[in-house]
Amino acid sequence: MKLKIDVSVIIPAFNAQATIGHLVHKLLSEQTFSMEVIVVDDGSTDETWTILSAITDERLLLIHQENQGVYAARNAALAVHGGEWVVFLDADDQIADGFLQERLRIAHEAQADVAVFNGWRADSTGLQRSPVHHKQPYGQSLTGQQWIRHCVKQREWPHYLWLQIIRSAYIREHGLRFQEGKSHKDILWTIHLAAGNGWFYFADRQDYIYINNPASITHRQDYYDIRAASYIDVIADILALSKQQPQRATRRALDRHALVECRHFLGLYRRKVSNQQTLRIRFCTRIAFHRLLPGISSLSDVVFLLKLVRKIYSSTVV
Repeated sequence: MKLKIDVSVIIPAFNAQATIGHLVHKLLSEQTFSMEVIVVDDGSTDETWTILSAITDERLLLIHQENQGVYAARNAALAVHGGEWVVFLDADDQIADGFLQERLRIAHEAQADVAVFNGWRADSTGLQRSPVHHKQPYGQSLTGQQWIRHCVKQREWPHYLWLQIIRSAYIREHGLRFQEGKSHKDILWTIHLAAGNGWFYFADRQDYIYINNPASITHRQDYYDIRAASYIDVIADILALSKQQPQRATRRALDRHALVECRHFLGLYRRKVSNQQTLRIRFCTRIAFHRLLPGISSLSDVVFLLKLVRKIYSSTVV
C-alpha cells in the first residue's frame, strides 16, 4: 500500500550547483509530515546532477531530461507527483524556516484549494528589500474569479508560482499543465488556476526570498525577443480565456489585464528586441485590434492603444 504524501515540492534545476544542495537539504530537514521533493535536472552542464545524486534521502526523487525549459520540467514533475498538495520552487531562491509546515497548516485551516503567500524581493547579495506584493486580501478567502477582479482593480497580479500551495485534486480537476515555452508562462498558469474558480486564501507570511539575478537568462540581450514573443502568447491566451467566462465582470477584468500585458510587450518591443518586424507580424496575426478595445478603462488606456496602433498595427511591413 502506497503511503500518503502530504506535499510534493517541484523544483526545476538548470546549472544550479551553487544553490540546489542547500535548498534541498533545508526542505528535507522538515520532519513532521510526509513529503516528496522532485527535482528535474533540465540538462545541466555543471555539477547539479552530481550534487543531487549524492543526497540519499528516499524522499528525494530525481528526474533528468535534455534541456527543454523550465515549464517542460515542471510538467514532467507534475506527471509523476503523488502529494496531496503541490509547491513550486526555483532552484536559486531561499525559503524561511518551517516553510512547508506553515504553508500546509495555513492551507488546511483555511480549507483552501490554493493558498497564496508573500515573499521578499532581494538583490543578488540576498539583501532583503521589499515585499513581493502589498495589496492582496490578507487573511481573507475569495473565489478564483473574485481574485482575478481584485488583482486587476488593484493593479497587482502576483503570478509567481513560488507564492502558491495548491491542492493536487484541484490541479487534476481542471487539467492544469504549463504551456511549454521559454518565458512568462507562469502568468498563464496562475490565471488558469484562478479561472477554475476554486477557493483561494491569502496570507501575508513572507516565507520566500526571490533573488534578482542580473546575470540570469532573462536579462540577456539575445533573450528579449523570446520574452516579447512569449508576451504575445500570454495576451492571446488571456483574450481567449476571457471569451469563455460566463460572468461579465470576469471577462472585463481579463480584457483589462490583457492590456497590461500589451504594455509589457510594447516596452520590450520599443527598447530591447532585435527583430521588430517578425514580432510585429506575429502580434498582428495573433491579436486582433478590436479584441483589445473591451479592456479600455481609462484615458491612459486610450493613449496607450493609440501608441500600439502607431507602433504595431499601422507600421508598414516591408
